[in-house]
Amino acid sequence: MKRLLSAALMAMVLLVISSCSGSKISLVGKKCPDAEIDYINAFKFDGITYSELYDSDLSKVERGERIGEIGYMLSGHACSDYQMQDGDATLLDIGTELYKVKGYKQQFRIWAGNKLFQVSNNPSASTIKELYDIDGRIASVRFESGIDGSPMNAFTSNAVALFAEEYMKLKIEDETALRKQTKNLSGDSYFMRITLDDGTSFRILYWLKHNVISPGAYATAQLNEVVNMQRQLNYVE
Repeated sequence: MKRLLSAALMAMVLLVISSCSGSKISLVGKKCPDAEIDYINAFKFDGITYSELYDSDLSKVERGERIGEIGYMLSGHACSDYQMQDGDATLLDIGTELYKVKGYKQQFRIWAGNKLFQVSNNPSASTIKELYDIDGRIASVRFESGIDGSPMNAFTSNAVALFAEEYMKLKIEDETALRKQTKNLSGDSYFMRITLDDGTSFRILYWLKHNVISPGAYATAQLNEVVNMQRQLNYVE
């Protein structure tokens, strides 16, 4: 089974695409390996790591049944070499209740308190379709400015359909091999936002030089073509 991008690399990507910085906590005097730790808002449950979904319309997202609660908070307590366990959170308070999200698989999204979280690492998933419960749900795709995150022209309806079909086919690559092949994904990347039929949305990255799309998959020739055609409408005069 191919592994997903490591938690460290995924955290780095999420820090970029969320347009929100984590909380820097000083642990001087606690005999930790590092004096400061940068956290994104995340937790682990049933072996899956979830990160907060920022900049998304949650008005149509309903809470389902209660499935658990947070038992430990890393912020201010854990050292940088601590390995997250089930029930651990970076920034959520102990006792924060976890709920299913109506209409979605638990492996994809969970409510934590009044915030929506989406999978960022699932060791059991080897394809985009297994990782993201979005097959048949993609309503729109657009590029976003890498400078201020402002929206750019949306894909045409035909391009959205082709993107959705091809994106679901992609295999998530082994982290070590991907980083070696792409020199740690060096080179130009583009922000893209996927919006689902319930109004929720999330950012992904497309590394043009390497033909890699987050969360760590090589695009098919058809996906590469549709993304580049739409990119030219936005970026090429």
